[in-house]
Amino acid sequence: MDAYIARQPILNKEKKIFAYELLFRSSAADKTFMDTDADQATSRVIMESFFNKGVDSITGGKPAFINFTSRLLLENTATLFPKDQLIIEILETVEPTPEIIVACRSLQKKGYKLALDDFVYSPELDPLVKMSKIIKFDFLSNTPREIACMMKSMDLKGKWLLAEKIETIEMFNLAVAMGFTLFQGYFFSKPVTLSTKVLSPLKMSYISLMREVSIGEEMNFQRVARAIRDDVALSYKLLKLVNSAYYGLRTEVTDITRAVAIIGTIELRKWVFMIALMGLDSDKPDEIIKMSMIRGRFLENLNTKCRRIESDENAFHIGLFSMLDVLMDVTMDNALEGILLSDEVRMALIHQRGSAYDLLDLVISLERSNWDRVDELAAAMNIDAELISELYLDSIKWCNSLAF
Repeated sequence: MDAYIARQPILNKEKKIFAYELLFRSSAADKTFMDTDADQATSRVIMESFFNKGVDSITGGKPAFINFTSRLLLENTATLFPKDQLIIEILETVEPTPEIIVACRSLQKKGYKLALDDFVYSPELDPLVKMSKIIKFDFLSNTPREIACMMKSMDLKGKWLLAEKIETIEMFNLAVAMGFTLFQGYFFSKPVTLSTKVLSPLKMSYISLMREVSIGEEMNFQRVARAIRDDVALSYKLLKLVNSAYYGLRTEVTDITRAVAIIGTIELRKWVFMIALMGLDSDKPDEIIKMSMIRGRFLENLNTKCRRIESDENAFHIGLFSMLDVLMDVTMDNALEGILLSDEVRMALIHQRGSAYDLLDLVISLERSNWDRVDELAAAMNIDAELISELYLDSIKWCNSLAF
């Protein structure tokens, strides 16, 4: 069955990953569920995908928020999954009938956490509110004043409040002030400022290293190895990467020069770019680096299938550097200054145009579950939903396999 799969991060107040919401949709070409309710169709796709792919491979061991329809609640489908891996997200379309209340109470007693999605208060929802651990408020569909009024109408003692559709740091700060502890949205993936920013000497060293390895075939391996060796953090990260499951080396590599020799020019550039980006995220959510790596790997592999641009390495760079402006809190143009990248990479990242940008547009649309745009781009690249999802999940697994 062809189906798109996306995951959206849920962060805590410290901007650390708490969980992922998993979103699924059957592809436009899939007519399997033509005669059934769209929510039920999506939920059935979820179940099949979970069994095929595995929860941990998608969420990296974090809990998974999954939408549940009335039918799935009444069929007790949730008990197929471990209670510590699943958070049952009750869709706003679920009517609080006596049968639903009984089903939810049974799940709660078995230790499952319930979350109310897109919550808008009404008295008939009180039984579900009482049983639920998490309540999600949509900050785009409701004003802060409306949300505050709803909060006053309920007993929220012991509840976790989740603010969704948080798109700016200002919205995040407001939600924190209102008492929210969990947050969903892409506020963390935008620069705080769009002006020149003075970087610390340590971060400047990472930028300098990226510039050093971006000079193509003329790369000076000894100089690169020496620069890495002189930085304990970089040395540690490179050795962890080289000794990760990705390479599957039989003996542990402990020497930086040997590590550099094992990797080779193109791979060295890739890994140095990655570990340098890790060094830039000291005051940023870890998810930014993970998303950058997943995007890079996804675009690299996607390009080998659809050949949107000539160079797979360029496709990787587009994904990997797609949030460099966020890490540095400057414009993308300033962020890429001095890093020698191809014109098509710069066109995609700075001007958001060209065939190369279509690759990035696809993965961003997938992340944000903009299914219509994914359909449009997939059709233009002659790529089906199943392949897109396989490449995306493989990219997540690859990122999870890197010990960093």
